[in-house]
Amino acid sequence: MRQVDFYFHDGCLSQQSLLLLAREVETAYPTWTVTVHRLSDHEVNSMDLPILPTIVINGRPAGTGVPNKEWLLRKVAECVSSDL
Repeated sequence: MRQVDFYFHDGCLSQQSLLLLAREVETAYPTWTVTVHRLSDHEVNSMDLPILPTIVINGRPAGTGVPNKEWLLRKVAECVSSDL
């Protein structure tokens, strides 16, 4: 699986920063699936994510909040390296 998911509450103050990070990942890793999930109140309550925003790489939570772009790209690169 080569996927990065960004989860955040609809209306999150960090929404713009997360959208920019999602575009950075798409640009750096065009073969990966990058999905942004704007969660409604109902979805937030039904998901098992204790902290939002959360970034999930290949089905595993990798970070919360708004990470540094270099850190996030490095985490994705680590997953690419481990696939080889």
